[in-house]
Amino acid sequence: MEPRILQKRSGCRGVVNGKEIVIFSSNDYLGLSCHPEVIRAASKAAGDYGIGTGGAPGTTGTTDLHQELSKAIAAFKSRDKAVLFPSGYQANIAIHHALASPDTVFHLDKRHHPSAVDGARLGVGSKLNKFDHINLENLEKSLKFNSGKSNIVSLPSVFTVDADIAPLDRIAELKNRYEFILILDEAHATGCVGRTGCGLEEFFNLHGIADFIMGSFSKALGSQGGFVAYNNMSESRLKSGFRQLSYSTSLSTISVAAALKALQIFQNDAGIYSSLKKAKSMIIHQCHRRNIKITTHESMILLVPCDNLIEAIEKLLYDGFFVVPAKAYLNGQKQDCLRITPMSLHTESDINTFVNLMSKHVIQDRNQRKI
Repeated sequence: MEPRILQKRSGCRGVVNGKEIVIFSSNDYLGLSCHPEVIRAASKAAGDYGIGTGGAPGTTGTTDLHQELSKAIAAFKSRDKAVLFPSGYQANIAIHHALASPDTVFHLDKRHHPSAVDGARLGVGSKLNKFDHINLENLEKSLKFNSGKSNIVSLPSVFTVDADIAPLDRIAELKNRYEFILILDEAHATGCVGRTGCGLEEFFNLHGIADFIMGSFSKALGSQGGFVAYNNMSESRLKSGFRQLSYSTSLSTISVAAALKALQIFQNDAGIYSSLKKAKSMIIHQCHRRNIKITTHESMILLVPCDNLIEAIEKLLYDGFFVVPAKAYLNGQKQDCLRITPMSLHTESDINTFVNLMSKHVIQDRNQRKI
């Protein structure tokens, strides 16, 4: 499949190879990257501070905007403090690395993001065990075996390929018995999961169960960068500082201002989140009407099994719709799928046309076309 280079994008609409398209596979779930107030905030920051910060946090890299965003995201996650990073990848590496010691055993879900794995492996002498969130038996055995060690359990709130969410209720039961440190990666949960979009703790009504929350500004909040949020009590568990932060040029104030404004808009306008949930429901409903098999979970990621994946993607692009492929675990097996993400900006017409075209182009069930 040839690269599809975006020449322009505004929310769910863009241009690829000179052709206008509607995007159905963006992580910009709420469309806040193109919100007029977000753009104005970013433009003002560029005028007030310049493009780059010109230094690490300890030099010229900390501004009043950085401090304001740090306090705002900490409050949103109900934590005492939050540390900002140039990317979510760096944030995930940093928190795992800072918790590592020769006495540490990391228990990572086998489908965790590579950034978490890389961070755990940086810890000299630390051990790494992988488990499957579908069946927590291996995790419990490992926790029992490593009793007395510094045990750390780390997993995403939302599994970005398979679309399911972490069983936080069952993880919490294990945490009560084995007293481990819990890290939640909320990259695809912030603004997308829970009654008001606060994340997985809100979804399960288990507020404060995670010792550290890693997140990203580059998904639902439409900007760029990452964060780690935690309480003062959890800070004592860190074995070292965040080297990935101290020796990196700080997140641009353009991204900081955009993320801050996006968070404020999200918190003050419940209609944006409602529009996202409505778009998801419409896609599911229209797929069912047309007998298109679609896998759904509590996340905002939808999977359509597809036997002719590359062909279907190319045909949809020709008809003006941009989607991406995924190899997801369905019923215990890897399967080719269209990875579809609704956006709050998708109209009823967008969804109806898109699903109608899928009914024509997507082949399911051993090459039997669904119409």
